[in-house]
Amino acid sequence: MVKSALILTPTPLVSQWKEELKVKFGLDFPSTDDPGWRTRGSSFWKKPFILASINLAKSKNNFSVVTEREYDMVIVDEAHHLKNRNTLNWKLVNALKKRFLLLLTATPVENNLMELYNLVTLLKPGQLKTASAFREQFMTRGDPTDPRNRGQLKELLGQVMIRNTRALARIDIPPRFAQTIRMTPSKLETTLYERISSLVKEINATNGTGHKLLLKNLLAEAGSSPRAVSLTFSRILSRQDMLLKHEKEIRSINNICRSLDETSKNRFLLDLIRSQPGKKIVFVKYRGTLEHVSEFLEWEGIPHALFHGQMDNRSKDEQIQGFREGRDILVTTEIGGEGRNLQFCYQMVNYDLPWNPMKIEQRIGRIHRIGQEKEVIIYNLCATGSVEDYILEILDKKINMFEMVIGEIDMVLGRIRGEREFSEMVFDIWVSSRSKEDKEKAFGELGTRLKMAKAAHVRTKELDKKLFGENYEL
Repeated sequence: MVKSALILTPTPLVSQWKEELKVKFGLDFPSTDDPGWRTRGSSFWKKPFILASINLAKSKNNFSVVTEREYDMVIVDEAHHLKNRNTLNWKLVNALKKRFLLLLTATPVENNLMELYNLVTLLKPGQLKTASAFREQFMTRGDPTDPRNRGQLKELLGQVMIRNTRALARIDIPPRFAQTIRMTPSKLETTLYERISSLVKEINATNGTGHKLLLKNLLAEAGSSPRAVSLTFSRILSRQDMLLKHEKEIRSINNICRSLDETSKNRFLLDLIRSQPGKKIVFVKYRGTLEHVSEFLEWEGIPHALFHGQMDNRSKDEQIQGFREGRDILVTTEIGGEGRNLQFCYQMVNYDLPWNPMKIEQRIGRIHRIGQEKEVIIYNLCATGSVEDYILEILDKKINMFEMVIGEIDMVLGRIRGEREFSEMVFDIWVSSRSKEDKEKAFGELGTRLKMAKAAHVRTKELDKKLFGENYEL
């Protein structure tokens, strides 16, 4: 029945959707996460099946191309982002020509019953009559979250809504526990980090807009490993681009990177492997860091498996099999083990830390998922005073992210980020702070916003219970 489809998701979830579609359904959708998708211009939006970031789909360049054609099916994930009919999100989905529409959300109402009205109106215009008739019939004056005539409202919702609870889906996963391990870096490591940080700030101040992604990467690599930074600097030096006015400093920092084989993270990792037996997945973000960790483990005589995106499927299968049957350590990049059953392992080490909390959640989800029988233990490594140190302070201490139910973190983040990624906020704080006090104040404010967003999320769950206490199962 479906010969053409459009799937719209928040930007951070595009890669996860692409992977799940491939693994669970054997569907390979072209997506806005694919390298070079922009070079295809409007032809990308004319393909029969598309997976796209809703932010890109609604942009000035794409809105008309996306809405002028017809789709058999449109799916919108995290559909609570359509709750306000005055936003471009709502207007885009309303303007799409579609036969079937599927809206997915864990929180159909967050603050006000009109949000529910707006979502249902997208699904089936007229189902809840006009906005004023809906207010009159179903909303309590003075409390926009308290529904009147609940029986009738539930009956109308039952015609367009299916509710699946965790209990209904029999999702029963053991708890997970996280430990933040703060490393005290050596003098040389501290010098290296400070010089990279200063260089990033300097380039950002003079020529930031054109190089924001590169600068964000450099800072994240500085928190990952000297090898990851060195590979990026070598690429910059070979490209002869405009950053070469900083050539002297880049070469000097690169020399420090190359001389730094022994790092505080490696020492901790070695102690952990020797003192806590059992299988462990070591997650790294960069290929350079993967090589750095692998060489160190080899030097220490520790057998391990390796997994990264450039391997062919046969090599990947062999490495996972080696991890399952013989070697106790798997060192893997972000892509680690997509679609592969890794629940035989219950310990994981975040050797470095993505700045996007959803990416952290995806890493944890590799082993903290259905089929896991043991409590999952997560070790988060960071250097004192680094960007990652501040991020963990917020995520761990302020909102206990690692104790949340899978998927909740995105609902909390969705309340504060608007159109901006969490990683963007972090980068902006770092490069614009002139002193340690500035940094602490700005990260403290971001932490407070997250705390308030979490409290609002808890209130939403209460409202959900009030509204949808009875299930709408098929």
